[in-house]
Amino acid sequence: MGRLWAILALIVVSQAQAGPTVVDDLGNKISLQQPAKRIISLAPHLTEIVYALGGDEQMTATVAWSDFPEEAKALPVVASNNKINYELLMAYQPDLVLAWLSGNGEGIIGRLKSLGLNVYVNKPRHLQDIPDTLEKLGVLLGREAEAKRATGEFQAALSELSRQYGQSTEVDVYYQIWQAPLMTFGGSHLVSDVLTLCGGNNVFTQTAGLVPKLGVESVLAVDPDVIIIGQYTALETAYAYWRQWPELSAVKHGRIYNVDPYLLHRHTPRIVQGAKQLCEAIDQGRRPLP
Repeated sequence: MGRLWAILALIVVSQAQAGPTVVDDLGNKISLQQPAKRIISLAPHLTEIVYALGGDEQMTATVAWSDFPEEAKALPVVASNNKINYELLMAYQPDLVLAWLSGNGEGIIGRLKSLGLNVYVNKPRHLQDIPDTLEKLGVLLGREAEAKRATGEFQAALSELSRQYGQSTEVDVYYQIWQAPLMTFGGSHLVSDVLTLCGGNNVFTQTAGLVPKLGVESVLAVDPDVIIIGQYTALETAYAYWRQWPELSAVKHGRIYNVDPYLLHRHTPRIVQGAKQLCEAIDQGRRPLP
């Protein structure tokens, strides 16, 4: 009996000492002995989420283009999205590495794991994946209260946008992310969710691929009510390009608008700011013609 009690006592102590544990987006369990103190992020949106959770002092190094908030620009850079300086990364002795499946790829993630690192893999596809990421990273960082607050604010902002625009008359939208070649987002991309939230219909939602390339004939054939330009550069070039086809409804009625891709294309709570821009642009496409 004494031996049994000793075993039970060991189990209780072991459970009491267990650190934070979550399951990442690939279904892998991540268990830490204690909340992460030395984090390396390998995607700009993951860097931003750590800061949104108040994990400033836990951030150790990051990836190129981690430019928000301003403090993130001062962090050491150990990688671009698909090229890692493994020697430098290991020198920082991270107790948690945050990776992005779409940006980093399975090869890099596998190599990181083979080095014995704790790797949380993020694979966001939909708006509701953002609060899920906040909550899981909140656990790993020991910042559950901050995650709960951020998640609540995010959900409230989405609910308000849905109330304002979600039940409005549907508008056919072509969302352009690049000019040459023409590129858009397919139905499985996060931005397609935002279009739906705004009462917009992604005219290429059935097109295969996350970021399909298009021929101009495809856009002419669907004749969208609104064209949204979500490019990082060459906005005027994009506007000028579509003016070549005045027969397009969006061109004929002057319904070509641009939005800030830095807000809309990152899987972070700031996407609600970009969603508001997008909803307002689409709503202009509902207004009666003069």
